[in-house]
Amino acid sequence: MRKVLVFLIIFICFLLISSSFAFDSSILAELLSKEIKTSVNQKVQIGQIKFIGFEPQKSCIPENIKIREIKRPSSIEFTFNCNARQYRALANYEILTTVYVTQRVLKRGEIIKQEDILEIQQPLSRIPVGAITERNLIIGKTLKKTLAKGLIIKEDYLYPNTPVKKGNVVSVILQSGQVTIMTEGVLKSDAVVGGNAWVRLQTGKEIVGKLIDKDKVRVGL
Repeated sequence: MRKVLVFLIIFICFLLISSSFAFDSSILAELLSKEIKTSVNQKVQIGQIKFIGFEPQKSCIPENIKIREIKRPSSIEFTFNCNARQYRALANYEILTTVYVTQRVLKRGEIIKQEDILEIQQPLSRIPVGAITERNLIIGKTLKKTLAKGLIIKEDYLYPNTPVKKGNVVSVILQSGQVTIMTEGVLKSDAVVGGNAWVRLQTGKEIVGKLIDKDKVRVGL
């Protein structure tokens, strides 16, 4: 029993020592991503690296990385030196894109502020359709719906313009041919300039028109 225990201890020590001298591909991936960024002028994330012919068997620092060929938009062939020996390899990569996520729960109707969002980098293939990639298209906009913390912000979550709130008093312009009548009404729901607006008139009748300004609705009869 003691011999078996000693053997296991020696074997584990051997694995630990040998692994400490193994080639670390994560260092190569980091250096390669910087090299690709210089070529494509965009941040990238390295995926699988496959060596052509043979690969480093001992720990070494990759040097003199050179891109030989971009085989397709997401794959390259490259060479590098380790311990005075040159190696060839293929690597897959993904271009990273800036998106913005909520830093807290944001309620419907809130106006988004700088401190409400966080900038992150995501692979292009994982970006949802409609995700906003420019900060200035988010700050100052009003939410159409409540968003959970950590959610990527998309175009359809925001009003294109700051909405006029339900309950606001608006001037209603009623037009029929050459005749124009002015009256007042109250918005029945939130509306944005340029969009449709439901209005209750002073008579109690409800009509729909177009919000042409923050306090004006035009209705064609």
